[in-house]
Amino acid sequence: MEEQQNEKMSPKARWIIGGIVTICLAVLIVVAIQLNKKQEPEVATEATQDKKEKTADEQIGSDLEKALSELKKDKSSDDKKTASKDKTTATKSSDPFAYLFNPSKSDDPLTFLSIDPTDLPDVPEPVVSKTEDVAGVQDDKTPNGPVAVLPTDLNQTPLPDVDDPKLSGGSLDLGEDKNDDDTVSSGSPLDGINGDPTTPDDKPTDPDDKPTDPDDKPTDPDDKPTDPDDKPTDPDDKPLENVSIALQEETYDRLISYKEQQQIYNALYYGNKEGLKDQKVVTLLDEMLRNYNNANDTDITARQLIQSLNQSQLNNEQARVYNAQLTKLKEEIEKVTREEYVDVYVIKEGSSKDQLYYAGTFKDLLNGNKDELEKAKNSEMALADQKANEAAENLKNNKLDELQRKANQKALIEAINSYQLIANYSTEADNEAEAKRNEALRILSESVEVSAEPEIENNDTTKVETDDDNKTEPKVDDQKELKKSLDQLMEDGEYIQVLQQASAYVEQYPELEDTIKEASEKLLEQSIKDMKSNNAYKDEDTKKYLSQSYAALTGLSTVPSEISEKAQDEFYGYRLVMQAEKLIDEDPTQAVIFAHEGYKRQETIGAKGVLQKANTALSEKAVGMDPEQAERAYEILTVTAQDVNEDIAQTAVDRKTAYGYAATGKDLHEKGNNQEALVYFSEANRLYPEKDLTSTIMKETAQALLDEVGTEDVTEQIKIYNLLVNVKGLDESIKTQAESRKTVIDILDRVNTLEKQEQNVEERTQQVFYYLDEAVGAAKNSGWSDEEKAKVQQRYDAHISSMLEQAQTWSTGSEEERKNAAVYYKVIAEKGTHVGEETVANAKEALTELGYK
Repeated sequence: MEEQQNEKMSPKARWIIGGIVTICLAVLIVVAIQLNKKQEPEVATEATQDKKEKTADEQIGSDLEKALSELKKDKSSDDKKTASKDKTTATKSSDPFAYLFNPSKSDDPLTFLSIDPTDLPDVPEPVVSKTEDVAGVQDDKTPNGPVAVLPTDLNQTPLPDVDDPKLSGGSLDLGEDKNDDDTVSSGSPLDGINGDPTTPDDKPTDPDDKPTDPDDKPTDPDDKPTDPDDKPTDPDDKPLENVSIALQEETYDRLISYKEQQQIYNALYYGNKEGLKDQKVVTLLDEMLRNYNNANDTDITARQLIQSLNQSQLNNEQARVYNAQLTKLKEEIEKVTREEYVDVYVIKEGSSKDQLYYAGTFKDLLNGNKDELEKAKNSEMALADQKANEAAENLKNNKLDELQRKANQKALIEAINSYQLIANYSTEADNEAEAKRNEALRILSESVEVSAEPEIENNDTTKVETDDDNKTEPKVDDQKELKKSLDQLMEDGEYIQVLQQASAYVEQYPELEDTIKEASEKLLEQSIKDMKSNNAYKDEDTKKYLSQSYAALTGLSTVPSEISEKAQDEFYGYRLVMQAEKLIDEDPTQAVIFAHEGYKRQETIGAKGVLQKANTALSEKAVGMDPEQAERAYEILTVTAQDVNEDIAQTAVDRKTAYGYAATGKDLHEKGNNQEALVYFSEANRLYPEKDLTSTIMKETAQALLDEVGTEDVTEQIKIYNLLVNVKGLDESIKTQAESRKTVIDILDRVNTLEKQEQNVEERTQQVFYYLDEAVGAAKNSGWSDEEKAKVQQRYDAHISSMLEQAQTWSTGSEEERKNAAVYYKVIAEKGTHVGEETVANAKEALTELGYK
């Protein structure tokens, strides 16, 4: 009878019923997906029963297979469109690694599987006989199989679009067919991570599994309807785990590598920049410095590197050892540099004045150059004699105007300075220059009109003024009364008044000559004592008294000549210091010369104070002087400050030397010797940082080196960059380029070393990433061409690509491998400052998909 009923059914009826069954099965598939995500229940379906138990028409089964085949074709078509769209998106992205990632997925994992129900054919409501069993749809009788409930609205549950789903035991297997030739691996690190990751314990459903109990229902009637926008949750889901990444390589480890490779420059350079607060680094730097114990054998690049090193601020014995060694080495390098400068440039090419200055200032630099220095001495002496004689003759002329007087005083100062340089170089026995200097200084002092000499006050108590004619008349008429009055003044210590009154009566009473002599001697003795007191330069009464004493002793003709001459000599130092005090603001150069000579003659605290003040004033004013005047000022200060202020004296030596270095550097640059020129410019800036002596010419020299460095071999390039990064006072824009280039070169060399290591591959790979990321940033400031920068970027890109490919391989492996993959993704996402935004976003998503944060 069943065969008869089948024969009565028309093909159209079979097609309609087959479509209905197809729709019903699609609904079951959706339900199966939902349940598989939660509890993986087995849903009973007619299509998964054993072939022997099938009662449906063979034709209906054939129609079902055709329908499923059509669904598969639609899915395949959609997949191809999606892949094409993904590829287009990656191609247009600015991120060079965008092609390694899949496009962003929808929030609803089922949305991308849905089909538009409007694309389905119109199916009329089927008319089913209550007495006929059609494809599992039963009448009101007890059902013989699972019942497929048709949705009243096709939009309530989207139909899945799957690739050949296998219905087995009511479960839905969406795993890829390993034998399917259409499956292509793109090498993308995120392939296979579009949904929840598959754990190693998940097993595909066997197609031959037996169906579940027909009474099992796919859903609980009390369950609330599922929001299509809600993602299914897995009861086994765990909170995201944190994953640790390797820290960047410590400075000390990097320095150890440089030490092993004998890259002493890099060990010192990077240790100085980053590690002087690390005890291990300080110890290592101290060890490295021992390679340069002999400063004479150290090349100019290493000298500049050592001069740029800083002292450690650690308060321990090792830091003190390092600091002491660094200080000593810097002093030795400074001495060697100066010695080379004097021997090569000053003695052979410098002026006689400079030759005598350096020979006298640094007596240890003579080094067998006595013949050259003797010639310089004779030449400078002849020139000084000419200036001094002409100036002295001119200053005797009272008809000079102020400008002429100043010009001749300047000539005298130059002569005095030359005599001083010769005297410093000459032996003590050879005092000719010193004698000529003293004479020129006396003439200069006499030519300076600081203030009028005070007049001797009239304190003659032996005479009175009459009211009639304002003339003085003797109070006494006899010698006895005069003698008595003078004795009282002598007893009171009023020696100036004794000299005044005795001188007035000495012609009348010749025997008063003895009184005058005695008073002169006592006045000179008292004056010498007062000049050495602390009040000599501070107390106004004392200064006035000494001034009148000098006037009396040198101005009264009655004073014995030997006493007068001795007074002039004794008062000379004091008078020079007094002149200096009044000239400090007006002419500090003359003030220093006078104060220094006065201090040499007296060596009193007061004279020293005035000399200190004059030295300070000249040192400060010299900063604004033109080069010639400034050099002369520093030559003078080298002598005048050495006994009273070592700091000012050393500053004067440094600044005078800085002028010499700057001039020599300029000459070397003009001759094309740019590297050595930079060294002298650098030393000039180090010795005289307060004055811009070299910026323009130094920038020009450094730029010439940068322009020509590309034509040199790698070794020479590294040498030039090491020189540029360590010289002092270089223009910041050029120094940044040099530092960036050195950084890139050193990083790439370090990367090559790391990549040769066979152990700790994962950590080594992270360290390489950190370095290459830094190299890309440094290259941006290097001033290199776009092509050269691109080479650095390409190496960085290649390393990231390698990391992503490895992470992709690990992401489907064991738990340990998945963790390693997460490490790589995290490093790229969080530590890559030059990684594309899309790459970072996708790496973060991959990290989350692996269950890590």
